[in-house]
Amino acid sequence: MNLTLNKYINKSAMKLWVGIMFFLLSPGLRGQQVELKVDYEAFLSRHDMLWDRIPHRWEVSPFSGNGNVGFLFYQSKDEAKNVMSIFTGRHDHADHREGVDKTDQRLWIYRSRLPLGHFNLTSKGDITGVDLRLSLWNAELNGTVYTSTGAYQIKGYSHSCMDVIYFETIAQKGEEILITWHPEEPIPPVWETLQGGGGPKGGNWDKMRNDPMPMPPKASISKEEGFNLCYQSLYKNRGETTTAWEISGDASGTQRLIASIHHSFPEHNSKKIVKDNLSKANQTLANNTFNALHQQWWHAYYPLSFITINDTEKESFYWIQMYKFASASRGNGPIMDLMGPWYHKTFWPMVWGDLNVELQYWTHLTANRLSVGASLPNWIDKHAKNLEDNVPGHWDNSMAIAALFPQDLIAYNGAKVPDMLAWILHDYWLHCQYAGDYERMRDNLFPLLKKTMNAYLHYLKENPLNMGDGKIHIKNSWSPEYPGGHGVDMNFTIGLMQWTAQTLIAINHKHGLNDPLLHEWQNIVDNLIGFQIDENGLRIGRDVPFDTPHRHYSHLLPFYPLALLTTENDSALVRKSLDHWLDVSINSEKKVNAMPVTGYTATGAASMYAALGDAEKAYYYLDFLIKHKNVSSTTMYAEGNPVIESPLSFATCVHDMLLQSMGGVINVFPGTPERWGDAAFKDLRTQGAFLVSAKKNNGLTQFVEINSLIGSPCVVKTDIVNPIIYINGKDVTKNSRIVQKDEKGRLTIDLKAGETVILTPHTLKNTNFFIEALPVNDSEKNLFGYSKKTERL
Repeated sequence: MNLTLNKYINKSAMKLWVGIMFFLLSPGLRGQQVELKVDYEAFLSRHDMLWDRIPHRWEVSPFSGNGNVGFLFYQSKDEAKNVMSIFTGRHDHADHREGVDKTDQRLWIYRSRLPLGHFNLTSKGDITGVDLRLSLWNAELNGTVYTSTGAYQIKGYSHSCMDVIYFETIAQKGEEILITWHPEEPIPPVWETLQGGGGPKGGNWDKMRNDPMPMPPKASISKEEGFNLCYQSLYKNRGETTTAWEISGDASGTQRLIASIHHSFPEHNSKKIVKDNLSKANQTLANNTFNALHQQWWHAYYPLSFITINDTEKESFYWIQMYKFASASRGNGPIMDLMGPWYHKTFWPMVWGDLNVELQYWTHLTANRLSVGASLPNWIDKHAKNLEDNVPGHWDNSMAIAALFPQDLIAYNGAKVPDMLAWILHDYWLHCQYAGDYERMRDNLFPLLKKTMNAYLHYLKENPLNMGDGKIHIKNSWSPEYPGGHGVDMNFTIGLMQWTAQTLIAINHKHGLNDPLLHEWQNIVDNLIGFQIDENGLRIGRDVPFDTPHRHYSHLLPFYPLALLTTENDSALVRKSLDHWLDVSINSEKKVNAMPVTGYTATGAASMYAALGDAEKAYYYLDFLIKHKNVSSTTMYAEGNPVIESPLSFATCVHDMLLQSMGGVINVFPGTPERWGDAAFKDLRTQGAFLVSAKKNNGLTQFVEINSLIGSPCVVKTDIVNPIIYINGKDVTKNSRIVQKDEKGRLTIDLKAGETVILTPHTLKNTNFFIEALPVNDSEKNLFGYSKKTERL
């Protein structure tokens, strides 16, 4: 029952007063909606990263970004001891060189991210120490840098609403800070490594090593309209990037740097845009709204959902990923590569589509931060035509993409199966599923999937393989990164081809499209060869067993995330396959010659064990990630090169342990370990567009609240034994028309759009619907950054 003041407007003042007091004092009525009692500023402050050690490399430095521009703040070994540097980055600052033709695969050197430049803060005295704090709530770096002469205070951030970096210094005790800009030459990092004798040898690598690679002209420095400009034209004027900045104030007192960076291609308007950005910044600084606009964005972002667990280290790591994700991606920005806006010299300077980009774009879904992660579907829509150029010309109405690609999605795949695009489009599908945006699924995703399936069909037609069993076989494809992972009937390809066909059929059916290719898709579903299995579970492919350590879980894709194999019907097979993968990859003597176990090995394992309901193994691998040697004390991750997906996928693991919705079932606390006996979350999102809130105390679930945003079928699995079920305050537990329970204990609830269902072991009035941040002591606060507390890592 929903009581509102409007209901009592025409009643006496006494009745109004009684009604209000009844509403305020009645736990049952108040419990119609879970109440979040969280001071976000205070809560997030306990997860702020702190520095009492001088950050001396990118992995341990403070980081700031807005999806487009960003910076890292640290003391480079290449600079003098009295210099701290602001290393700037622009997410789309990349080369646009043309190959001989579209089949030219020198993408590593022709289409890569490029270095940009940095601002030096040069003090009189040498740097002796720091006391820095990165505020998550305000997305702002503050603190003091100590020198042999004195000290200076800093304040810096990347503005959330305009592509402007703000940095302020306040010199103290005789210090003086000189701010200078130092552009870096736009040399493709892979080519530079190859020229130095590094990198693989032979084949295309030697072709790239011997490429003459003429360089563009050096950057030009000028001053226009009071702004300093550094203009960098790229090779053959194909793209340009301008950095503009203004320094005001007193170097021996308070001074302010504002800087803007813009990359443009094919347009040539970067100078105008950065000058406009700085003019807007000055206007908002003058009327004192610049900082407020920045903070308002972040203060609206964090409360979109809430998680607290009685495991402060994991809780902190999680919330830092929420900060990192919004710093690295925005809905109107480019598709995220391995670095986000933070450039560092790398051998992997593009987007990787054989796992990395897919994992990056799971993070925002359950977190209910869809707009921030919309850059993937938005970017694909924007560049969809380019995907059609990645297949042979005679493959009509088809599209694909290579395993690695620049941000404009131009990466020729040849006459091969379009697996990478199919997997990326699974992320697009997930975005629509969580948003409940079935119109976008019909109008945008469906045509993309059709063209992807057409590429599969072209491949099958040109590469027939008759095994005499009447089945459709795949002559040759790749299971990403597995040694010798090319061959017949790869599970990776079988899973993606089957998912693509099934999804096309489902969309066609839902919207009554009557597509003329329906029979082709149905033929794939009916006749495609089944998953390749042996005594150890899922194989790599028909002729390739899983017997070599492998950090990638490409062969397990049919289970996670495609959900073609389910815990309901295939639990034993999945468990056997998962155990065998990890036993061979982590415990086997063979691992000496294998690629090292990576962060995403651990996070993939954690999510899959959570899906199997094995909470303790899920926790083990979640903890494995934090302890991994490649994870830094600031939660950054590198395998010699920056790789952003592993720590972001940590957040996905936490989601999967608290809430799952694969296969259309909302499963609450499915993989929550015993040590998380106290845990709560508010407004996590599921497939089908439900917002779910729940709380555990002492290991017992106190309530589950589900709000239906669009009226999707609501199927729920919970550990509450015989819950009392309320819809909008009305007990419907025994109403068999509304609630049905199957033999597996799942509840199907007839929940309309806008309705809220509550499941509780108690009556409404005896249920505590408050969600609060779990308490922590001082020793558990601020566990990341670069400080004495991070020595444990």
